[in-house]
Amino acid sequence: MKNTVKKLSTTMILLAFALSNSIAIADARDFKNLLSFSSSVGYTADKPVLRGSEPSVLDLYGKVSITNRNIPINLSLRDSDVKQVLRMFADKAGLNIIFKADVSGTVTMDLVNVPLNSAFNMVLETSDLAYVLEDNTLIITTPDDTTNVTKQPMTVLPVKYVNASAIADFLNANIFGVKRPGLSSSSIVTTNPATNELIIFGSKENIAIAKKIVEQFDKKPITTSFKVNHTTPEAMSKMICDLLLPSAGGKATGGAAGILTGAASSSSSSGDGIVLGEGTVACTISSDSAGGGGADGSASLGLGSLSVAYYTQLGTVNIVGGSQQQIDMIREFIESSDKKQPQAYIEFSIIELSEDGSRTFNNEWSFTSKHFSVSTDPTSGSTNFKPFYLMGPTQRYTSGSPSLVYTIRYLLQNNKARTISNPRIVVTNGQESTIDMTSDYVKTVTTQVLNTGGGAMNSTPTQKQYEIGEDDGIKITVTPFISPDGYVYLNLTPDYAIPYKYIYAAAEDEAAAEEGETDLQATLLQRRNLELKNVRIKDGDTLVIAGMMRENDSRTINKVPFLGDIPGIGSFFRSTSTTRTKSELVILVTPKIITDDEENAL
Repeated sequence: MKNTVKKLSTTMILLAFALSNSIAIADARDFKNLLSFSSSVGYTADKPVLRGSEPSVLDLYGKVSITNRNIPINLSLRDSDVKQVLRMFADKAGLNIIFKADVSGTVTMDLVNVPLNSAFNMVLETSDLAYVLEDNTLIITTPDDTTNVTKQPMTVLPVKYVNASAIADFLNANIFGVKRPGLSSSSIVTTNPATNELIIFGSKENIAIAKKIVEQFDKKPITTSFKVNHTTPEAMSKMICDLLLPSAGGKATGGAAGILTGAASSSSSSGDGIVLGEGTVACTISSDSAGGGGADGSASLGLGSLSVAYYTQLGTVNIVGGSQQQIDMIREFIESSDKKQPQAYIEFSIIELSEDGSRTFNNEWSFTSKHFSVSTDPTSGSTNFKPFYLMGPTQRYTSGSPSLVYTIRYLLQNNKARTISNPRIVVTNGQESTIDMTSDYVKTVTTQVLNTGGGAMNSTPTQKQYEIGEDDGIKITVTPFISPDGYVYLNLTPDYAIPYKYIYAAAEDEAAAEEGETDLQATLLQRRNLELKNVRIKDGDTLVIAGMMRENDSRTINKVPFLGDIPGIGSFFRSTSTTRTKSELVILVTPKIITDDEENAL
């Protein structure tokens, strides 16, 4: 009896509501808060921004509309059967209604001046229900119902610039894969890879929300080209990839080797032909590499966001994709980094002094710079300081006493010194330069006896292997740092090697050995190497490196032919003298910072 009274009471309340309330229609968007992409759907502020910096807000709810009439309603219910409430809404909208078997539940509400469409959507959302409208009939079901309650049309959406598969996965996982009233709750989007199109099996509400997503992300990527003047495009691209892009939260792929673009890959591996406009991809930043989705199963939008490529022949760095703010950041970085590097003109003088010349050089010396000269007089023991003025190369002076250059010139003219090398180079700040004036020589000789199993008597075939050395001579490695205050700091490594001794052995050929012939076995070098770090030299001054001594013993034998070779008594017919000579290696280094006017003159 009590249940019957309760049912009659509910029915009377619903009838009273139907007679006393007028209902108006309104768009569901009038009461729903707009839903923007958040971390739940894989689009967060810490990932690379694909298209601009302003937040983009999209309404991801389907359009719930069951009537075109616009009548506000007032309703207050307590623990009412949800079927009865939805039946009442369908009656007021002039629609038929069908319930699936698993639809059940109660609802409690207090609504004042709420449109019918909004009230209908609220009941569906709070009761976890879905609906399909077809042929003036509402079909109420649950979101988990995978049966085809109605045949949905197929719609094809073209995608122009981005990967259609990425958008399809995003729609299925984040839009149609969740329970949203008015939208499908199953995967209804697939793709045609041949034409890069989306294929959607769904209602017009599903098509409308898919179009919103495509319009938001299917945009032509920004392509920007930057000209670099003082840095190589490869080095600039590497700095952009290593210093700027990883901080955006994405993952850089590629590397120093890069990926060729703009030309056939075979052209880069062959030396034949001419390749114009060949570029290399330095790195690519992908927005989906930062995590791949949210903890709730949502998927990120796997679209490539930014790629960096460089064209060595054109001297450009190209940026494809990214936001305008990322492009501006890269532009500022290039403008601040692509600066003209200071250069210096360095003159080296490598001179070898004899023992007499070394003594003269040590006793009577002078030092010169742009502003003053210092010289010593060994006879008087006095030291003179005289200002002078420098014009042009180091050897040209307008006034002042004889300087170091004139002292060296005197020694050269009197055969007390010899110039080994006098190279002049232009170096760039921070870049290593090498002056290599070495020659090849036979370092060692290895003789191998061949076992051929035959051959003439008293004849043994041999094979010789020669090891060739490459460091006979002078090699100078210099790395400068040119400071703004007019000083040049040098890392200097001069290496000087000359043959010191040749090792001979009796000839392998017996006939040649009987005639006294010998074969070279090895060459010994005498080295005078030096390594200097952070040597500070003022612009135009000369650094003198001296004191690298070398002693050489030479033996001279004078004898009477035939008689001097007789054992025993031959010593009476020959004389032997040994001479020891000393030499000193002097290196003069004079850097001159190149100004813009001097650079143009060069």
